[in-house]
Amino acid sequence: MDKEIKDPEGILKVITALFGKLPAYIINAENEYPVKIIALKNKALIINTNLKFPNRDRILTVVHNGSKFLAYFIVAGGDGNGIEILTPVKIQITAATRQSSRVDTSQTQTGMVVSNIINVNDVSKAIGFDDKKVDAILLAYRTKLIKAFPLSSIFFAGRMDNRLRLMHHYDKDIFIIDRKEKSTASPDFFPFDEYLRIFDSSKIGDSYTSEICVPIKYKGYVHLGYVQVLAEKPLDLEIYKQIQTFSNAVSRDIINTGVFQESRDVCQVMDLSMGGISFIHAPSRSFSRSVTLNGTILFDLNLEAGKRVTIRGIIKNIRNQETNFRVGCQFYNLTEKDVEVLEAFLNVGKEEETVVASEPSDTPVDSDSSEEDTLVVGAVDEPGDPFGSSFEEPLDENPLPES
Repeated sequence: MDKEIKDPEGILKVITALFGKLPAYIINAENEYPVKIIALKNKALIINTNLKFPNRDRILTVVHNGSKFLAYFIVAGGDGNGIEILTPVKIQITAATRQSSRVDTSQTQTGMVVSNIINVNDVSKAIGFDDKKVDAILLAYRTKLIKAFPLSSIFFAGRMDNRLRLMHHYDKDIFIIDRKEKSTASPDFFPFDEYLRIFDSSKIGDSYTSEICVPIKYKGYVHLGYVQVLAEKPLDLEIYKQIQTFSNAVSRDIINTGVFQESRDVCQVMDLSMGGISFIHAPSRSFSRSVTLNGTILFDLNLEAGKRVTIRGIIKNIRNQETNFRVGCQFYNLTEKDVEVLEAFLNVGKEEETVVASEPSDTPVDSDSSEEDTLVVGAVDEPGDPFGSSFEEPLDENPLPES
């Protein structure tokens, strides 16, 4: 079934259709690692990776309908801090196989359950409507914030503005100590040059030289808004940490209002790997609302007493088992913290082994490439098309929304 695409138009069609909309991985030293797809621009793919490579060749992979797509690129540019611009060369298509260890809970574990399932579309919809509880929380936090930082605001809406969209794509907070001194910028935060583009297109006065902007996220995944602080004098790291804590508090209290309609069903886990999971779900009302084929969901995975991770994944299959449904889900760009907990759990007491197995969906797939990307990175631009919002569009925004 091996095929090769060298035609530039054909290559671009495949990249547009799959990369950024499915979990993408990058090959380094014969291993595959999740990679962040930022955008498709000028027929080149823009990615973000912390890996180091010996040359300018890159190979990215995705799995779709039982086939594995290996896209070969050449690095055409970047910022030297993880952002790379890749020009495509060719694409190879092979049969997808999965090689990894998997925990079969029917034999080894009995306490793993999935709970609090919600479709990412429902997360965005929930904040698109007026809610008195949410409005009261935002008002209280805005009042606190302005007392401490007069030049501050909280943006919260069901639709991303350009600032939030770019922070989502780069997956980095904005921390600009002095926009007139590039030497003060850190690669751990939003790219300095990209920030200048935002600033030049915004309505921020030229007297402001420093900015901190931290996203408000639903359980660390879905961007709901942001907390923004501006200053005429440099802001420091201690203030950034305060705003980070503040943003987390806003998110926590909004989630606690119950505005996000998470499922109350508790589902038994059938098998689990670093790439995916399958679980049993009863045919309830929440099932028909949240669990849809190829839909992106968030849920809590309770591994054992005191150990829980929040998972984002894409539903690859739903199988009717007479009284219940078996749901196969492929993970998509988990947070570093959740990955660490999951890895530790799966590796405890187990020797390294390679097992050829079927994916939770019973569809052959490469285990190292079994996560799906919402742009769909934009984990579906949470939800949406990552390439639909190219950086070439004008940045028409007001970074200081009314409180």
